[in-house]
Amino acid sequence: MKHLLKKAGIFLLLPCVLWGDGIPYSVEFEGLDDTKTLKALRSSSQLMALKKKPPASINALRFRAESDAPDLVKVLHAHGYLEAEIDIRIEDDLRDYNVVLHIRPGPLYRIEQFKLEWDTEDDGEQPFCKRLKLKNLGISIGDPADTKKILDAELCILQILSECGYPLSTIQNREIIADGKTKKVRVLLTVNTGPLSHFGQTLVEGNTSVKDSLIKQEVQWCEGQRYDSCLVEGTQEALIDTGLFTSVYITHPKALDNEHLLPMKIEVAESKHKSVSVGASYQTTYGPGATFGWENRNVGGLGRRLLLQADIAQRGHSGIASYLIPNFRRVGQNYIIQAQAAQESIKPYRMQSYNFLNRFDRQVDKYFFFNIGAKLEYMIVSNSVDNGNFLLVETPVYLRWSNVEDPLNPASGARFEYRGVPAVNIKDVSDFYYSQIFTFCSYLPLWGEDRVILAQKLTLGTIFSNGIGAIPVPKRFLGGSEDNLRGYKYYTVSPLNEDDKPIGGRSAVFYSIEPRLRFGESFGIVPFFDIGNVYLEQLPTFKGKWRRSAGIGLRYFSFIGPLRLDLAFPLDRREGIDPHWWIFVSLGQTF
Repeated sequence: MKHLLKKAGIFLLLPCVLWGDGIPYSVEFEGLDDTKTLKALRSSSQLMALKKKPPASINALRFRAESDAPDLVKVLHAHGYLEAEIDIRIEDDLRDYNVVLHIRPGPLYRIEQFKLEWDTEDDGEQPFCKRLKLKNLGISIGDPADTKKILDAELCILQILSECGYPLSTIQNREIIADGKTKKVRVLLTVNTGPLSHFGQTLVEGNTSVKDSLIKQEVQWCEGQRYDSCLVEGTQEALIDTGLFTSVYITHPKALDNEHLLPMKIEVAESKHKSVSVGASYQTTYGPGATFGWENRNVGGLGRRLLLQADIAQRGHSGIASYLIPNFRRVGQNYIIQAQAAQESIKPYRMQSYNFLNRFDRQVDKYFFFNIGAKLEYMIVSNSVDNGNFLLVETPVYLRWSNVEDPLNPASGARFEYRGVPAVNIKDVSDFYYSQIFTFCSYLPLWGEDRVILAQKLTLGTIFSNGIGAIPVPKRFLGGSEDNLRGYKYYTVSPLNEDDKPIGGRSAVFYSIEPRLRFGESFGIVPFFDIGNVYLEQLPTFKGKWRRSAGIGLRYFSFIGPLRLDLAFPLDRREGIDPHWWIFVSLGQTF
């Protein structure tokens, strides 16, 4: 009798033990081969989302599955399966439950017609109609009747209208007719364009220390000009890029004013304009180091920037003071005054430098940027193949054309850069030289948008002078760095003297290739190969032994950009000069 009661107790308590942590289960979709729709089903399914919170009983699991089915049917309808149904069965293999969602999708309905009708206050055919073609809306006849695609097309219509002077337009009516016989869908949209609008008076709110005049300098439209949302977005980006604001909102009312203009309001929230920075670093070449900085980004309430910074390391240090005046004389043009003192002690030379720079920066358009300046530099060079004191006057020029979207992690496009520095030594005016560097980078996506990218960089350099002695050693070409020929000792790839001291060169060629492979959202691997050489002649002769290096890199794609760890090996290692390997750690891709 006692034995029987014991068994009964175990039988009664066993479900409580088993159900204490819930019933684990798996989910399986069957009957549908549409990968895109299956992905949408999985992301919308509560069965999938709540797997880590299993139900307490089989009935609760069945209730969860049956509650999930209607929403999943709606997802199928939204992707063009308008006759879709879902059957549910729960399989028990004694250790786990498997919820099988059997999909009977039915026929896939496709778009047969996509028609726009206009309700406008203006007479005659409107010019915006020419831009509102199906291909510009992301719609093609014969496409699946995807609800998201139709809604995206509506947003695209309103966006195009806002770029053409109709920011008050609305979708007045949407009519979607599905034909059960032909399995086709006809879409009819009635669009109320609202009145043709022109920019009115601009009101600025929210600024406390930044003056209205600075904000209005960044405004890209003029009062009375036809409304264009691209100008509004450009203004918002320009204000954010000043670094003076944490947020910028540009709005307008839903009706024209008494003068038939559309008033604009810019609401800003200011950021902290003063900052102190402290950092620590370690570089194999320069040893341990520290950085101290102070910056005021809003001197005088006009967005002018004053920066004081000191970098101190074991084998080099520098101090810099710079003052930037934005929109100097014209919008998009900055004027920079800068003074710097630096000391550097590396294998090719020991240098002390004091320089003063004036420079103009100008962003001509979205792709083209240039700067030009004048620089006075006093340089003391020792422990090199060509020691001396130099008083240099330089007029550096820099040009850049780039259609690369993200400079820290380029995924497509190309970049061309040119640096030219005419210079003369005032102590001996016959010591004149003209240094030029041409750099071309290309980024070719081979698979997906960013899964496999072939990145290449070619650098050509030349210095025209009346002899190599006219060029201070720190101004000559020296290869071996994180930018070229990774793995060789820093700045030692060049012709050497009898003591293996780098002479430096008057011309150089460097080439790098990197297939950048990304796995998932966070990690990537980058094998790389570098080749190049430095020559005494003014133009590359392409003779002699080329230096080569190879390696492998790891990337972690953080919210601020890719964190880079590269391990490089010199393939033509020079005994007693080059290390066996070299490690580079930084933020952003190599180029």
